[in-house]
Amino acid sequence: MNRPVRMSSSPNRPWPGAGAPRLSMTLRDVVSGLVAPVVIIVTSLSYSALIFSGPLADYLPMGIGAGLIGAGLGAIVFAALSGLPFAIAAPDSKAIAVLASMAGLIATDLSRQGRADEAGATAFAAVVAGSAIVGATSYLFGVLKLGRWIRFLPYPVIGGFMAASGWFLTSGAIRILAREPLSLKLLSDIAAGRHVAQLACGVLFAGLLALAQRARNQLAFPALLVLGTMVLPLALFLLGVPAQEARAAGWLLDLPPSSSAPLPVLWLHDVASAIDWREILRRSGDYVALITVVVATLLLSIMALEVETQAEVDLDYELKVNGAANAVAAMGAGVATTLSVSRTLFGYKTGARSRGGGALAGLLCLLPLALGPAPLGFVPVPILAGLLLQLGAGMLDEWLIRGWRAMQRADYLQLVVIFLTIALFDFVAGVGVGVIAACITFAVNTSRIRLVKHGMDRSNFASRVDRPNYHAEALRRHGAGIQIMWLHGFIFFGSAHNLLMHIKETLRREATPCRSLILDFRQVLGIDYSAVMTLHKLRHFAEREGFDLVFAGLPPNVARSLVKGGLIREDGDRICRIFQNLDAALEWCEDRLLAHAAAVEEGRRSTEEWLKAELGGESLFARLSDYFEVMELGPGDFVFRQGEAGESIFLLSSGRVTILFTAPDGHDLRLRSMVGHTLLGEMGLYRDMPRGASVLVDEPTVVYRFTRDAIARMEREEPELAHAFHRFVVRTLASRLDFANREVAGLQR
Repeated sequence: MNRPVRMSSSPNRPWPGAGAPRLSMTLRDVVSGLVAPVVIIVTSLSYSALIFSGPLADYLPMGIGAGLIGAGLGAIVFAALSGLPFAIAAPDSKAIAVLASMAGLIATDLSRQGRADEAGATAFAAVVAGSAIVGATSYLFGVLKLGRWIRFLPYPVIGGFMAASGWFLTSGAIRILAREPLSLKLLSDIAAGRHVAQLACGVLFAGLLALAQRARNQLAFPALLVLGTMVLPLALFLLGVPAQEARAAGWLLDLPPSSSAPLPVLWLHDVASAIDWREILRRSGDYVALITVVVATLLLSIMALEVETQAEVDLDYELKVNGAANAVAAMGAGVATTLSVSRTLFGYKTGARSRGGGALAGLLCLLPLALGPAPLGFVPVPILAGLLLQLGAGMLDEWLIRGWRAMQRADYLQLVVIFLTIALFDFVAGVGVGVIAACITFAVNTSRIRLVKHGMDRSNFASRVDRPNYHAEALRRHGAGIQIMWLHGFIFFGSAHNLLMHIKETLRREATPCRSLILDFRQVLGIDYSAVMTLHKLRHFAEREGFDLVFAGLPPNVARSLVKGGLIREDGDRICRIFQNLDAALEWCEDRLLAHAAAVEEGRRSTEEWLKAELGGESLFARLSDYFEVMELGPGDFVFRQGEAGESIFLLSSGRVTILFTAPDGHDLRLRSMVGHTLLGEMGLYRDMPRGASVLVDEPTVVYRFTRDAIARMEREEPELAHAFHRFVVRTLASRLDFANREVAGLQR
């Protein structure tokens, strides 16, 4: 993997603090590398005690080894490869909750089948398989660049999994303290006075940890862990409680006599024959939940680190790093690991900026393996359980209590449903409910998105064809007969139904009957079959109401879906017309509307009548002919070309022309078309600038050419005529500007 360079907030600026003296930076990295393992080792012991408890308690030494190996190797890989040089990885509580649930179900199922002797090896292999699966999927997600899609994972789904993980951590902590699962029987035992001391000690320590976590001093939390781990065994010694009796009472870790076991990977090889792989395969749903939790945790961690460090982190790259870390952990028979936001931020805030802190932390996590399991027999259980209790209660508070205030009620309801499903059943059921909730959320939220980006009619949006004033006026008066709607996004059943209702409501509000409805599909991403069926209803509505249904800018995939669904033919039909773009569709509709508009006065179509009306009298028109030159042009001729001097203004008497802009790369872009009775070239003449575009003749055309000299002569000889002529030009430009303003206003609605 090529590691990307990650800067803080500017590509020209290194991480804040990276410019400190080398010795100072090294000391800060060492501090980070010495403190972080304290928390990681204690939490790894807690996680191992959670997974390997109850019927799996005999395998706790192997579980501890797996936890430390996953923590150590994961931290080293992240330190070596992550785009965040000060990154520190560790096993995560949410993933551990999933693994603990899965291991407990495996042990229960095999015990029911009378194969309890296979439970330990199978559960341990399932945990290691989880690391391998998370590694492979994370790396694959990164290679396929799915990071940006993972960011779209619904927040309520993430919250439901996180809250459920908090519940399993909390109930697991109680199980460790009481050495029996949370049940009515346990509640009756507590009421009878049993397990009260251990539970009280665990709850007290959890409360102290919560206070330490809120302290301003970053060392308060690890210092309390170390202090608690030392004080409780010392107190038991001073009270004269023998170590074996303290273990039997649940105060210290009660490791089995055969605690001189080899490394987990070697032990797993020795017991391979006892592994029930079919039982592991039946836990595929739990692995989906594990992947979801790990990837979601990585996403949330990166988001938090981006905010705190002002970094721009490549999620796809970090997914590959996460995959590599878990693959290495799996090879060493370690538990799943991921980026730890709390450990990483601790190092960052203490000044760590290099990879040395994370690498040192990983090596120190592996150190207890060399000491053997014997010293672990003096680790106090209430401290480990209190840590789990603090983590679990914190997650429940964050998602269930504070989530009530922060989230919308519909999202919060989804979170609670997923949480209850996992808590009452298992993570597999939670995955199913989460998928269903995500689909429903997507459908509901997408259906709320307004499919119609803009909606206007021809009275305030025109094609790129400049028409005579009397045609423009007719189109303005009857423009509501052409409705235009710009669509965007993906069209499916819900949004298509909303579109149909919106169209019906819009047409009902208009006093003018609709003659054409244009739907612009240029920004539509796709359409499903159910939406095509809904558009059939729109076609039937158009037939009943007697208007043309016009589709413009159909993307190829949308066009294929409409053709296959039987809505349209490839070349259109009598009801559904198809055009390559909106401008062509709108021009066709304008021509249709003008053909039916009784308000168009045929007599005003002659050039003579047009100019008489514009200039204000027959006598003025008669005198105008002394100042223009008549030009008859054919298709392919140019009235003028881009870049020529603007020395003339033209009146388009008849025919049709196209305005072309030639881009610097030589590509010609059609700006507009013009038909008879309008002005050409006025901008160049009045601004005394070169022509900004070319005017190409499309069909036999007649234009009247007024040169700059002729206009100057008119101003000297016929000031009244010149005044009327200039007013005519200004009136034409004002009309164009007014329409452009109405177009802009309509698009901003």
